[in-house]
Amino acid sequence: MPWDDRPRAATGSSTGPHGFALIEALVVGTVGLLVVQTAWSVAAAQSAVASRVVAGAEELDQTRLIRHLLSVEVASAAGRGDRSIVSGELHLRAFRGAAFACSEQPAAGWAVATDGYRSPNSDKDSVLVLSADGRWRASALEHRSSAGSRNCQPLEGFVTEVWLLDPPRPAALAGIYFERGGYRFSGSALRYLAGSRWQPLTSTRIQTDSSTIAASTGGAVETSVAWDGRGLDRLASTWKSWSRR
Repeated sequence: MPWDDRPRAATGSSTGPHGFALIEALVVGTVGLLVVQTAWSVAAAQSAVASRVVAGAEELDQTRLIRHLLSVEVASAAGRGDRSIVSGELHLRAFRGAAFACSEQPAAGWAVATDGYRSPNSDKDSVLVLSADGRWRASALEHRSSAGSRNCQPLEGFVTEVWLLDPPRPAALAGIYFERGGYRFSGSALRYLAGSRWQPLTSTRIQTDSSTIAASTGGAVETSVAWDGRGLDRLASTWKSWSRR
């Protein structure tokens, strides 16, 4: 048998129609890695934007809450006797409800039809009473009890009660009950003074060193709220509130 010394094609070649060259494999791997990295970058960017949108929505919602709350409180106050601002703290008579005298009065106490944001609390509430002479006078609410029909003006949602006031106000026509409270920015939140404790009313994302409550011209109260910058708007919100009484 004659010896065949013709050159033969090498088997297992790194190139050919049925395989990839090493450089091609490296290119494919690199492109795949870039695609994965890009996908992760896009996902991270979307997550960051979503977080800022959520934080911005929270800021807007709580800014509206603060503005409504302080505007209502200031609007109910008559003037210096009802509120004061000391070292950035707003102290006031926080009015919580109203009462109207009934036509039929008991031998002791004051029969009223009453309703409000909450029920009267004799442990902490006082009453600013409007007398027949047109003047407002303050009395402590010593005791309250339910009462039957006292020929009171029918008002939806109002209930009939008998209040014991100190001092008594026998010629009272109407009254508004209130608690002594206060507001301030501290500890990264708006806080309310309930008794001796400052209770947080908002999340703890407020920049309290840049948020203020201050007296302004015309007897107004000017409030400015600045947030921690995690939301979409880094500017402080500022507004003025006035008394209506």
